[in-house]
Amino acid sequence: MNEDEPAAASTERAAAVGRARAQRLLVTLLGDYWHAGRTPLPSGGLVAVLAEFDIAPANARATLSRLTQRGMLERTKEGRRTSYRLTESASHVLRRGARRIFASTDENAWDGSWTLIAFTLPVDDANQRRLLRARLRWLTFWPLYDATWVTPHDRFDEVREQLSELDINDAVVLRSTDLDLLPGGRARLEAAWRIDELAAGYQAFLERYHDLAGRAATGEVAPAQALVRRTEMVNDWRALVGDDPDLPATFLPASFPRAQARAMFLETSAALAQSAQSRFEELVQTPDRA
Repeated sequence: MNEDEPAAASTERAAAVGRARAQRLLVTLLGDYWHAGRTPLPSGGLVAVLAEFDIAPANARATLSRLTQRGMLERTKEGRRTSYRLTESASHVLRRGARRIFASTDENAWDGSWTLIAFTLPVDDANQRRLLRARLRWLTFWPLYDATWVTPHDRFDEVREQLSELDINDAVVLRSTDLDLLPGGRARLEAAWRIDELAAGYQAFLERYHDLAGRAATGEVAPAQALVRRTEMVNDWRALVGDDPDLPATFLPASFPRAQARAMFLETSAALAQSAQSRFEELVQTPDRA
């Protein structure tokens, strides 16, 4: 084996992680701070924003290109000025996601509703399968079996919307309060939910942002730091929410720390919002370099 191969593989993995981080950051930034509809932003301004997160200009421009290829951004050019804006579909997805990320309460007042979806997709359509599974998880569905997913919430209309957006018509969606999980099915679902891991994630979030929460509450965070730390916090919270089936209290231990973590997130993000917004708007005015 070539002695350089392990180092090369490690370098490539680090580069891939860096690329994914830059894309997540930019999507979060645009979703949170760009409120002027779909007005294009100059590429120089977006590069300047990403520089706040120690992302080099070349990597920032590559991020803009990748998000354009993925259909998240549209590129426009006027003379020598290049600008970008969120696509209409990306704006819709971000608005929908923000409703869950910034939800003020857990869905603990359970009315006993379940939604189940059973679907089939072509074996060779891996991208469609990946997209559907990602969107089902965001809607708090988890797999009971490979192509049978369930959530203890009424998601009937929302999952039908997702199926329509993805042009999937070979599926069955059921909504009911009469769902009997036999012992094996219940154990399978509880294992998929990974409640202990979720609790550990929320506890880690509380510890990670405890100091920031205290300083934000007393107005001690400067605008540049507010933009960086708030965006990082929103990214971390989004990841937690995306892994959480948002279970009703009946399925959770009494010590589950989600409500405490949610309260800290909402209070801290609100306290930092104005300063972060000001810094973002200052940075996006940075002109393109010739």
